[in-house]
Amino acid sequence: MSFSSLIFIALFLPVFMIASVLVRGNQRKNLVLLLFSLIFYAFAGLTKLALLLVMTTLAWFLGQRIGRALQFAASENPDYQEGDDDFQSPDAERTRVEGQKHARAWLLLALVLLIAVLLCYKLAVPIGRHFFSADAGDLDAGGGATTGAVAAIYAYFRNIGLPLGISFYIFKLISYVADVYTKKTAPGDFFHVLLYTVTFHQVAQGPITRYAEMAEEMDHRSADAEDLAEGLWRFTVGLAKKTVLADHLGTLAETFLPLAGNTTFSVGGAYLGALCYMLQLYLDFSAYSDMALGLGRMIGFHYPENFNYPYIAVSVRDFWRRWHISLSRFFRDYVYIPLGGNRVSTGRLLLNLLAVWGLTGFWHGSSWNFILWGLYYFVFIAIENFVKKFQKAKAADTKRTVQAPRRSPLTQFTRALGHLYTLIVVFFGWVLFRFSDFQVLREVLRTMFFLSGRAAVDAAELLTLRSNLFFLIFSIIACTPLGARLAAKLRGFYDASLQQEAREKQQLEREKARYQKETEIDQQVQRLDASIEGLEEEDAENHERVATRMKRRITKSSEARRRSEGLYYGLRILLMLLLLALSIVSMVGASYTPFLYNQF
Repeated sequence: MSFSSLIFIALFLPVFMIASVLVRGNQRKNLVLLLFSLIFYAFAGLTKLALLLVMTTLAWFLGQRIGRALQFAASENPDYQEGDDDFQSPDAERTRVEGQKHARAWLLLALVLLIAVLLCYKLAVPIGRHFFSADAGDLDAGGGATTGAVAAIYAYFRNIGLPLGISFYIFKLISYVADVYTKKTAPGDFFHVLLYTVTFHQVAQGPITRYAEMAEEMDHRSADAEDLAEGLWRFTVGLAKKTVLADHLGTLAETFLPLAGNTTFSVGGAYLGALCYMLQLYLDFSAYSDMALGLGRMIGFHYPENFNYPYIAVSVRDFWRRWHISLSRFFRDYVYIPLGGNRVSTGRLLLNLLAVWGLTGFWHGSSWNFILWGLYYFVFIAIENFVKKFQKAKAADTKRTVQAPRRSPLTQFTRALGHLYTLIVVFFGWVLFRFSDFQVLREVLRTMFFLSGRAAVDAAELLTLRSNLFFLIFSIIACTPLGARLAAKLRGFYDASLQQEAREKQQLEREKARYQKETEIDQQVQRLDASIEGLEEEDAENHERVATRMKRRITKSSEARRRSEGLYYGLRILLMLLLLALSIVSMVGASYTPFLYNQF
C-alpha cells in the first residue's frame, strides 16, 4: 500500500481518520495509530512485518540495557560531571567506569546487529549474483564450491527483496539507541518504541525523526480544526505533486532518455531526459514528505521538514542543507560529529567527509553508481569547505569580520553564479544517480558532451517537448517557493484582518476600563464635594460616543475579516478539491507508480 494508491485514499485513510476522531484520549488514539500502522505495513508482506517487529524488539531491549547500565554508572554519584574523577570516592569511580563500559558494549552490540541486518538485505543479492545464475534453477549449480546453504540464503534474500523502508526504520532505531546512550532521551517502553518505528506516516520513506521528537507528542498532543485543515492541505498538495507531476515526469524522462540506453536518443534528448528526472526526483521525494507531514498534522504530530526547495540553493553545501534534511542531519549527528567534525586537521577532515559521503551513497543503494554519486559530492563538499576556511583565514588576516551579504549588485551576481554552479553539479549528479549500468552511463555522458556522434536534436523529441512544454514550465515552478510565497501573501491578508479586529477589540476593552476608573474617581469627588454634579453624566456621554464609534469600527473590521477568511479558505478548499480530483483522475487513468524512495 502506498499513499498514492486508491485503496489508501478511498478506504484506509478515511477509516483511520474516523476511528482516530471517535476515540478519546491520546492513549487510545495511539492504540488506533499502532493498529493501522501494522495493517499498513502488513500490505508489504507478513515476513517483512515480522522482521520490523524483531528489529524493534531488539532495539528496545538493548536500549533498556543501555539505560540500566547508565543508571548503574550514576548510582554512586548521580551529580557526576566531566572532570569530577579526582573528587569522588574510588568506589564511585569504579562504578561509573564499569557502568559506562557496559553501556558502550550494549551500544556497540546494538549498532553491529542493526547495521548487519541492513547490510544483509542490501548486499546479499548483489553479492549473490557473482556466485549464482539469475535463473532459480541454476542456484545449486552456481558458485562452484559454494554450499547449498549459501545458495538457500541467497534465494531467500532474492525472493523477499528489500523490505519496505528498512533503510529508514533501521536508521531510526540506530538514532534511538545512540540517543539513549548519550542521554538525549530516556529509554522508552516497548509500546512507544514500536509506535515510533512503525507509524505509517513515515515508516516507508521518512522523515527520519528522533525518538525524543515523537515521544512527547505521543502522550501530549492535540489536534483542532486548524490542524486538520492544514494537514489535509499539505497531504493533498503532496498527492498532486506525486500523481500529476512526478509520475508524468518519470514517463518523459524514460521517453527522452531510456534507462536501457539501447535506443536512439539525441544530445537534446539526453539533456531533456536528465532534466525531467531531476524534476521528478524532487517532486516525488518531497511529495512523500508533504504527505507524511500532512498525515501527522491531522492527528497532532509535528514532524520536521525534510525538503526546503533545494533547487534554489547557492552552493552544494546549501543544497544538502535543503535536500533530505533528516538524512543529512542523521549523518551529521551520528557519523560526522562523532568522528570529529571539522574541528580536526585537514587530513582528518577529508577522511570524515569521505566516510559521510561514502555512506550516503551506499545508503541509497549497493550499486557502484550510488557509491560514485556519493564520492562525487564528497569532492565538491571538500572543495567548498576549503574555500570557506580560506575565506575565514583571509578575513582574519585582514582583521575584518565576515558580515552577512548585502543586496548589492555584486552580491546578487555572485549568488546567481553560485546558484548556476549548484544546479550544474546537481544536474550531472542525478545522471550518475540514475544509471547503474556503467556502459549506459558512459554513453549518456559522451552524448551530453557531443562525443558520441549522435544527432544534436531529434524530430520526435522536439514534438514531445512541444506537447509538454507548459507542463515542464509548471513543474519547474513547482520546484521553487513561488507557490508558497503566494499562499503566504494570501494568508497575510487574512492574518492582517484578524490582527486589526483584535486591536479594535482591545481598544474597546481599554476604553471600558478607562470609563470604569473615571466613574470611580467621579464618585469619590462627589462624596468629598456634594456641590459638584453632572460629572458622571458627562463621562457617560463621552464613553457612549467613543464606545459607539469603536463598535462600528469593530463591526467593519469583523466584516473585513470574514471576507478575508472566506476568500482564503474558499480558495484553499476549491484548490484542494481540484488537486484531489486531478490526482484521482491520474491514479485511475495510469498504472500505479511507486515512490522512488521505496527502493531504498
